Amino acid sequence: MRVVTSALLIACIGLSGCGPELTTPGKTDMSGTWFASGPAAGLTNVFITITQASDGSISGVFTADGTQNLQFCPPAPPCTIGGTVTGSNTVLQVFFELKDAGTFTGQVIDVHTLKGAMSRASALDPVQFARP
Repeated sequence: MRVVTSALLIACIGLSGCGPELTTPGKTDMSGTWFASGPAAGLTNVFITITQASDGSISGVFTADGTQNLQFCPPAPPCTIGGTVTGSNTVLQVFFELKDAGTFTGQVIDVHTLKGAMSRASALDPVQFARP
């Protein structure tokens, strides 16, 4: 009887859902300036300034020091690069692309910390962004 009751409880929970849709905007507004020293996927000294919309979408700009093999840099690295940032902050994850430089996937740890990984081509490195 106990096994049947447990199975019914699990089935009811599964049908009713256990939380928000994974595309629901995250609770922490990420608007502002963030910094990661790196190195991460060829990037160092990464500054991003972003605005988060009410739907969780992220837009902004970045600057960073890149490297020749992973970003579009001349043969004598490092080079300063910059561009746009687009992405999203959802209950599942934070994801944003630094145009032509790398992609971040991770989590909001608190209002001052993002932890995750930066990827570009074959490079994948852990990275932590901080907001003062």
